[in-house]
Amino acid sequence: MALLHPTISSLPRKKPRSHNTDIFTHSGSEPETEDDEESNMEGHDEENNGQMEEEDLEKEGETHTSEKQDILMNLRRHKDEDAVKGQAVKNQKALWDKTLEFRFLLQKAFSVSNKLPREPVKSSFCNSDTSVGQAYSELISSSKKTLDSILELQEALVENNQSIIQGSCEDENVSTLEIEDEDWSKIFSFHNRIAPFRNNSIEKWHRRTQVASGAAAFSGKLSAFNQSVSDQVTGYMRDPNRMIRQMQLRRSSVGVFGKVPGEHENTTEEDENASGDPELLDDSEFYQQLLKEFFETCDPATSEAAFHSLKKQRPRKRKVVDRRASKSRKIRYTVHEKIVNFMAPVAMKLPDMAPQLFENLFGTSNQKSVVS
Repeated sequence: MALLHPTISSLPRKKPRSHNTDIFTHSGSEPETEDDEESNMEGHDEENNGQMEEEDLEKEGETHTSEKQDILMNLRRHKDEDAVKGQAVKNQKALWDKTLEFRFLLQKAFSVSNKLPREPVKSSFCNSDTSVGQAYSELISSSKKTLDSILELQEALVENNQSIIQGSCEDENVSTLEIEDEDWSKIFSFHNRIAPFRNNSIEKWHRRTQVASGAAAFSGKLSAFNQSVSDQVTGYMRDPNRMIRQMQLRRSSVGVFGKVPGEHENTTEEDENASGDPELLDDSEFYQQLLKEFFETCDPATSEAAFHSLKKQRPRKRKVVDRRASKSRKIRYTVHEKIVNFMAPVAMKLPDMAPQLFENLFGTSNQKSVVS
C-alpha cells in the first residue's frame, strides 16, 4: 500500500464533474447566443432606423431649402412685378397730368374762338386788310399742325398696346363716306378703333372697385348705381341732340366780332337758333369737372403751401372801424334777424259801400228786417 500510494498519488486526478454544473453550463450557453442574435438584430434595426431618419432629415432639409428658394423667387418676382406696375402707374399719372395741362391751355383758345366773325363779315375783314387774312391763314395752319401732332401722339400710344392693335383691323371697315373733312374722318376712325378697349378697361376696373368697396352686395337694391359705366354713358347718349343743345350758346350772349349788339337777325335765323347756335359750343361744365378732379388729386401739402404763399402775397385788408363811434358817441343800430322781413300792419281805408256789400253778402240786412 505504501508502494502503490505514490503511484496513485502521482497519477493526475481528473476534476470531478458535477452534473448540475454541466447542465447549468450547457443550458446557459443557448440563451447567450439568442441574446447576441437579438442584440445584433436590434443593432442592425437601430442602424437602419438611424439611416432612415438621416435620409428623412435630408429630404426635409432639401424640401425646406427648395421651399425657401421658391418663396424667395416668388418674392423677387412679385417685387419685380410691383416695381413694373409702380413705374407704369407713374408713367400713366405723368401722361394724364400732361394731357390735363394741354387741355387747360386749350380752353382759353377754344372759348375765344366763339367770338370769331362769320361770313360775310369775315371776308369783308380779310379784303379790307391783308394782315387779317394772313392772320387767319396762320391760325388755320397752326391749328392743323396742333391737330396732326395730337393724332400722331395718339397713334404712338396705341402702337404700344397689343389689344388695340389686334382689334384695329375690324374697326377699319367703318365707312367714312359721310364725313367730308379728312381730319374728322381720322378722329372718327380712331374713336371706333379705341372704343372696345376703353369700354372693357373701364368695366374691368369698375367691377374691381365694386368688389373692393362691397358695392356688389347691393346689386338688387341699387340697380342704377350698379350699372357699368359704358351702359350709363350709352343710356345718357341715347338722345345726343339734347346734350348738344345744352352745350350750344346763343349768339346774343357771345360777343361775336362784326355783330352790332342792337342789330336784329332775320326771323328764320332767330327761329333756328332759338335754343342756341350750332357753331357756338360751351364745355365749361366739363372743364370745371376736370379742374375739380385735378385739384383733388394734387398733393395736399403742396397745395396748402401754395395757398399760404398766395395768401401772403395778397394785401392785408384792415377791418373798417369807425373810431369816432366809441364811447356811445354815435347811435348803433343792431338788426334783429327774426324781424328782418317783418312788415308792420298798415291801416286800409275801406270804401263807403263796403258795409252795405258785406250785409248783402252774409244776409245781415234780411235778419234785421225779420227781427224788426
